Amino acid sequence: MMKFQSLLDNKLILIYTWAVFFDLVTGFIKSLSHKSTNSTKGLSGLLKHALLLIAILTLYPMFDLIGMGGMGDAFLIFYILFYLVSIVENWGQMGLPVPEWVKRYLYKLSDEYNKDDKGGK
Repeated sequence: MMKFQSLLDNKLILIYTWAVFFDLVTGFIKSLSHKSTNSTKGLSGLLKHALLLIAILTLYPMFDLIGMGGMGDAFLIFYILFYLVSIVENWGQMGLPVPEWVKRYLYKLSDEYNKDDKGGK
């Protein structure tokens, strides 16, 4: 039980939680700015985020219990980076400034993606 209580003091868990929150907020603002807000898509997105949060809050302490705390940290860092990429993509798709060197590495902000998107409309 102490392992689960120690999650409250874990900086990686805190960063992950904030990353999920900012991803949700930027995704919602992006959908409003594109006038493409969809309750079904939003609900499935919330469900996906909730399930992932439950999985992480369950698995992370398990890794520590079996002596693989480093694996748990790596697992969590992967998802933090995943959410940070999503936040930057949402930011860029809202038309807010993103450095060119970052855009080159994010497909949804790349010229190739934008060409495909405009061609399909």
